[in-house]
Amino acid sequence: MKPYIAFFDLDNTLLAGSSGRYLVRYSYKNGLLSHSELVFGIYSSLLYRAGLVDSGAIVARWAMKYRGWPEKKIRDYSVRFFEDVLTDRIRRSAAEAVAFHRANGGKTVILSASTTYICELVRKHLEMDDCLCTALEAENGVLTGRLAGKYCYGAEKLNRVILYCAATGNSLEEAFYYADSGADLPVLDKVGFPMCVTPGRRLRRIARLRGWPVLRWK
Repeated sequence: MKPYIAFFDLDNTLLAGSSGRYLVRYSYKNGLLSHSELVFGIYSSLLYRAGLVDSGAIVARWAMKYRGWPEKKIRDYSVRFFEDVLTDRIRRSAAEAVAFHRANGGKTVILSASTTYICELVRKHLEMDDCLCTALEAENGVLTGRLAGKYCYGAEKLNRVILYCAATGNSLEEAFYYADSGADLPVLDKVGFPMCVTPGRRLRRIARLRGWPVLRWK
């Protein structure tokens, strides 16, 4: 069978829910966030979902929260968060889809706006090949409060996919992308096999018009 790549979004696709929202609540529970920061996190999430605020601005402010942290500290914290919260949020259907592509010779890759620290843990847990995601900048092992490169969202996801396919000798026309949101349209429009997982209203409508598969993952 011809080699191909199956890309998977993380939030609301591989995971039942948003890793960012889970992290806000977990951080508050563990004393890392104040009550006002918790409220800001929830409020920002609502504004973002309503399309009233730039998600990049939210992420830039969130990244500043970790300025001065040793990178080891955030890695260790992410492991605890993953084990305490996210392992139970990985969808069974998602794990089955990853296993299916792996068994059929596909390369499986997470494509997500979430950070490397979270995506890498999910990747290892599902025995996936790679991840393309948002990275935090570190200097001498200490976080600077800035992003390393661009926020992996919207059109930037497509840029990453094009570069990755070129670097690995794979074709966009042979690629799959499993995703849930209208923000994923730049990639869904370009891959040969767009797969809409429990999509929001906008993406569900577009999928119906274009004849794209709509999956109801558990």
